[in-house]
Amino acid sequence: MALIQQDLIPGTGDQLLTFDTDTNLQWLNLTVTAGRSYQEIMGGFGRLTTTHGFQYADGGQISELCGHAGITKGLTEPALTPSPNDAKNHQGIQTLQNLMNGKVFHAGTSVINTRGIMKPPAPPPDVPTRILGTIRLFLSLLNITGSHAESEGPTASPQVGDPEIGSYLVRVRPAPAAGRKRPGKRAAQKKAPAPKARKAGKRR
Repeated sequence: MALIQQDLIPGTGDQLLTFDTDTNLQWLNLTVTAGRSYQEIMGGFGRLTTTHGFQYADGGQISELCGHAGITKGLTEPALTPSPNDAKNHQGIQTLQNLMNGKVFHAGTSVINTRGIMKPPAPPPDVPTRILGTIRLFLSLLNITGSHAESEGPTASPQVGDPEIGSYLVRVRPAPAAGRKRPGKRAAQKKAPAPKARKAGKRR
């Protein structure tokens, strides 16, 4: 099981994907969608949900990704209770932030945040807009026991983009394109050597 950076556009070195070898899912770098609203993404921004085949990840998928990065607390239990956060959890958050970026440094508190919108539930019929939830990774540079992951939803409006919030977009890793078969080399046919012309004998 491993998380590996890959290129969104093959061969460019853009490193905009995080590939989870255990789930065969590719996650888009949060910086790509930072400041873009849910409606912009679903409306075709960057052709992410069309040409590139991404969709919003749900809470279960994000929780699994966090677990594979080594994050041990915050999504399945309260972030600060019942047991304190530890160095392993801190390292897991740092690992995922480095892979998926979207990092915002708050100098006043020495905290690095990453926040991403997750797949919203279908709204009730009487609610005109979707209410979106976000997953937040909180990395404290001063106190590792303060580092945690948490669900903030529902907090965000789909009509308003926030420069500190991206979107958790995921897709199944596309099957590699079948390589074109090169035409086999035909065995060179050896041409029979042309018969040598006989020298005419001298007439006596």
